[in-house]
Amino acid sequence: MSRGGIPVGLVTEIYVETQPKGVSAVYLVETQNESEAETLANLFGDFAPKLESLQLTSGKLVTYAVQLREHDQGLLDQIGDFLKANFGFVILHRSFDPMIYEIVRELCKDSGSQLLHVTKCDVCGKADPFPETTIKLLGPQSTSLATRNYCGTCTAESAGRSNKEFVTALLGADRGGLGMFRHMNLVRSRSSKRRVAFRIKSDPALHFAAK
Repeated sequence: MSRGGIPVGLVTEIYVETQPKGVSAVYLVETQNESEAETLANLFGDFAPKLESLQLTSGKLVTYAVQLREHDQGLLDQIGDFLKANFGFVILHRSFDPMIYEIVRELCKDSGSQLLHVTKCDVCGKADPFPETTIKLLGPQSTSLATRNYCGTCTAESAGRSNKEFVTALLGADRGGLGMFRHMNLVRSRSSKRRVAFRIKSDPALHFAAK
């Protein structure tokens, strides 16, 4: 059984992972060849894991969104200074927001570059390369059925509740129509500091579809 081309399955487990929001930035760099693009990839890779990065575009315009957690924010400026000293066109924007993402989209189009996939919040639909909350819906034998992502704003709107209420509030607001979880029996299972887990005891006839 499926709806809208998305498989429908019985959910038996829910994993909820949250990440503290850090300082974000976007680097836009004009490259002349594949070697320069590779240099950028190596540069951002070298700073992992203290600097999380995601490539937004490829081609003549290479763009990276980054997020820095619990480290000296001066690192963002140091990277910017290095890029400006070694590349002809560099823009550093000290956040990831709808305005800079639209600029990236337009410059990508103008330069004939490729816009790469960026995660979107499954409540508000806003692009967010570093979602604050991720919910994984699993079936029998821990089969992956769907992954849902939520931005910091939508996460905050459901915060301040019990773990169960927090999860069901996010799923209830999800654009995929997952409000039925409010009526399921969620039983807390083994968790970690950043991951909350539930087992679901429900009527086998209850199924769902995630877009």
